[in-house]
Amino acid sequence: MNKQHGATLVMVLILLLLISVIGVYAIQQSIFSLKLATNAQVQTLLMQTSDVALDHFEKNFKSNEANNLASTPVGQVLLAGNQGRELQFCFKPTQVGNNAGKGSFFDLSEFRIVERLNISQAEGVSSALSGDITAVCDPETMFSISRKAVVTQVAVVSPDDPTVEMGRFDLATKNSDLKDVNVETKRVRVIVTSFAPALASGVSMDEIKTCLQERMMDDTLLKNRADPAINPSQVKVETVHECLNQLGVPLNTQLAEYVVRLSETKR
Repeated sequence: MNKQHGATLVMVLILLLLISVIGVYAIQQSIFSLKLATNAQVQTLLMQTSDVALDHFEKNFKSNEANNLASTPVGQVLLAGNQGRELQFCFKPTQVGNNAGKGSFFDLSEFRIVERLNISQAEGVSSALSGDITAVCDPETMFSISRKAVVTQVAVVSPDDPTVEMGRFDLATKNSDLKDVNVETKRVRVIVTSFAPALASGVSMDEIKTCLQERMMDDTLLKNRADPAINPSQVKVETVHECLNQLGVPLNTQLAEYVVRLSETKR
């Protein structure tokens, strides 16, 4: 009789163990599925936020090109001497702290034009060639959506690299005739990186700020890419996207290239 009771007890314990294992597995699968769904939702939100920033960029150009082109990112990068340099600023329609409230898309007091610090180093930027060297996103106070969960940094460049066949968008000035020989064409490239700092576990805000402050965003510029044929000591820059990605910060980066058509008068 004791042997039968002992066998029954063993069977019950085995069944309980199996049930526990199955239960733990089911919970793990549920958590994994939830993480997949959450990651997909985060990526969708980041992509949509980057799209919104690009939309604001186009609207900013179209509303200012006729009378105040110099107040736009396009106007700044097309100034003499700025080709191949990077204009960076923060897209921050929502701010907290001392600057709480709604911010404008682009402010001439809140941007910086920089280039890489050293061709043999992947990190580092020069002092500000124009603007304010500190004019990058603060991930604790500057947000691109009202829920204060996403931060978006933008770079605009007048490329120094050769034209390649790719999808580009026209930013044509008003009343410009594309058949007119006086119409000058310029290229402008925009890089938008949106990220969710609060979803990066084990990452400090100081680490994120270092990526934003000390990195370029466009690695396709001639001076930012590796070029062993011409200069073996020139290495590719590490971009903001790459720096944040190494930290494990959820992010999305979009690149758009525009053809800007500016009417000029023959002299």
